[in-house]
Amino acid sequence: MMHGPCGAANVNSPCMNGSRHCSKFFPKKYKSSTTVDEDGYPSYKRRDTGVVVQKNGVKLDNGNVVPYNPFLLMRYQAHINVESCNKSNAIKYLFKYVNKGPDRSNIQITNGKSAANEPEIVDEIKRFYDCRYLSPSEAVWRLLAFDIHQKFPAVIRLSIHLENQQSITFNDGSSLHNVVSYREMIDTMFLAWFNANMEYEEGRDLTYAEFPSKFVYNSQYHRWQPRQKGSSIGRLTYVPVGA
Repeated sequence: MMHGPCGAANVNSPCMNGSRHCSKFFPKKYKSSTTVDEDGYPSYKRRDTGVVVQKNGVKLDNGNVVPYNPFLLMRYQAHINVESCNKSNAIKYLFKYVNKGPDRSNIQITNGKSAANEPEIVDEIKRFYDCRYLSPSEAVWRLLAFDIHQKFPAVIRLSIHLENQQSITFNDGSSLHNVVSYREMIDTMFLAWFNANMEYEEGRDLTYAEFPSKFVYNSQYHRWQPRQKGSSIGRLTYVPVGA
């Protein structure tokens, strides 16, 4: 798990990107303890022990050690980098590859033969192909029917509203009387929570956001019921504020 050699010792290293400095900022500075910089990234402890190893004829020390986990290296026998994640935007890194869609490529297929004196007829449909690239590892993963991604535990979006300001959905042709009379008999998720607190004593010590951990909302009957199995997290995505 040694980075390099790069810099002046190897200007052609991939991490140089044609510049004079390593894009990964190696070698790192020696530090007596691990700290977190102003951008939220960890700066790991690196002791100046004087111990060096030779790689491609260049001596590398602790400043070139890549953060690693000994257990993972021995378990998978692979090159595995490990970093400490302590920022909220780490969620973007975890899920962006799942949401970005499969790898694709735009290609053009021609026979390379055309008369010099004849104008070329451009067929945009034949010239443009939107192709999906499926790597061998992804193909095997899908053939074996492994899960592409998982999310645990489940997250329930909790609706909330001010008094008599709940959202109402109705058809354009519905009469006002029918709309009002129908909605008066239907509780929202938030109003059903109040009714559940009156009905179930074990839920009175739970906040609205904590309620899904012990109860399940039945959207058909518009009421909360005690949870029989599993677990869930409640999230308030929007809280209206009165004037």
